[in-house]
Parts: sequence; C-alpha cells; structure tokens
Amino acid sequence: MEKTLISRLLKICQSDESRFTRSKMLAEFSREYHIGQVHGTAFTFTAQDKAEIASLLEKTAGIDAKTTLPSQWDGLSRTESLAFGSNEKLSTAAVRDHRVAIKSLPNQPLLLNGQRFFLPQGCNLDIDGRWVSQCCAHQTVLVVENWEAFERVHQVNFDLAAAGANPLVVFRGSFVYQQNHLITILQALKLPVFAFVDFDPAGLLLAQNLPYFQELLIPPREILLAALKQCTNHARYQAQLKQTASILDQSTHPTITEIWRTLQTLGTALPQEYFLRCD
Repeated sequence: MEKTLISRLLKICQSDESRFTRSKMLAEFSREYHIGQVHGTAFTFTAQDKAEIASLLEKTAGIDAKTTLPSQWDGLSRTESLAFGSNEKLSTAAVRDHRVAIKSLPNQPLLLNGQRFFLPQGCNLDIDGRWVSQCCAHQTVLVVENWEAFERVHQVNFDLAAAGANPLVVFRGSFVYQQNHLITILQALKLPVFAFVDFDPAGLLLAQNLPYFQELLIPPREILLAALKQCTNHARYQAQLKQTASILDQSTHPTITEIWRTLQTLGTALPQEYFLRCD
C-alpha cells in the first residue's frame, strides 16, 4: 500500500463519520478489497468495514489503526519509520536530504573534524552538509556550477588562487544534490564564497545570489574576451535574458558588472568547461 492510501484509511478508521468523499484512490481500494459502498458522490464505510480496514492494515503493513496517526511518518527517515510500520517507504523524508558534494583543489587536503584528507584527482565526498558546516576548518569556499567542471577542477587551465590558499570546493547542485542544500551549508559556514560558473547571464546571477559571495573566478581578461569572441552560442544567451537581464542591470558588484557588459556587447554564452584542459 502507498503512504497516501494508508493515511486515508487511518483517517477513515479513526473517524466517527461513515460517509467520505469519493476519490479514485478509494474507488480502487474498494474494488480490490470489496470494502465500502458507493452512495452518490460519497463512499460509505460501516463499523464492520472499518474493522476490516484495521485488520488489513495490521496484516499488510504492520500498522495499528487504533494508535497510529495518519501523519506518523512525516519527516522520519526510512529507518525511523520502521518503528511505526513494516514499510520504510512510508517516510516522507528524502533519502538524500542535506547531501552535498565536496572536495579540495589539487594537492590540497580537505580539512574536516580536525583531520586532513587527500582525495584522488577527480574524486569527491558525498556527505551531509550539516556535519561539514560544524567541523570545517577551511577559510574560504569555492562553488563550482557544473558537474564536469567540479569533477575535473584539477584540470582548470587558469589559476584559482584568488579563492584562497585551500578553499572548500562545493558543487552547485542538481537533481541529485539539491541547490537548497548548497545554500544551507554556505549560510552555516559564513565564510567568504568564490564562484567558478558559466560565463552567461544565468551563471552571473547564480554567483551573485550565493550567500557571502565575494568574487568570480575568471581567467585573464584577454583570454576570456578571446574565448567569448570565438563562441557562437547566441541562442543560449538570448534564452536566459528574460529571467536575468533586469537583475544584472542593477548589479553593483564590479566583476559581475564588467562581465555582464561584455556579454551584452557580444551577445553570447560560454560554458565554464571551455577552460578545462584535455589531458
């Protein structure tokens, strides 16, 4: 049984009412188990029906309908949810809640919990951001927008020293690592934040909106300008303008303003992967 159906059945069992709003879910349940009857736009469940539902919940899910609240599993982990039923999937908590991807720059250690960890190149830690924020000894943070650039940060072909001697490198986020988890860890760390992002309107906006944002990491100006002039990704630039232009026009950050004016002049977008070596 799915959690939504179990919660609905618990409410029926624990209610003094006999008539309940008709729904597709209840219709399928009634048809499968032959419990309850349709009366117009409602389902009727007698005292006997409720007893059968309670017995069914006990047998199929290990749930006591008399003592279990419909909201019993909200916020619990899968393991914790087993205390109230035999199905760990009844929990509404996301399995990967609070997870972030972190690493350090080449030949630099991760400084966590009073220890120094050296990771192989191209490797990262999948970890609970709440724990990291409590035991991090890094003095700055470097946020990398795209996964390939994060994974291959050791192959960036310009100097990242502007982000500090040994920044904590954190992936911006995706459907696997939610972006709100990045924001949470940055807010907790309260460290200066540097950003290596795509050179497009969306990338500039992402960087500017990061908590404790200090500076963009960019290659030497002449190299960046030459790369932008060679780039022909005008459609990507145009597609991002509606959501970003008015905000970037009001930016007061010197580097954001400078790169934004350059992008406006050239009308193009350059992915950060352009600055990864192919070795």
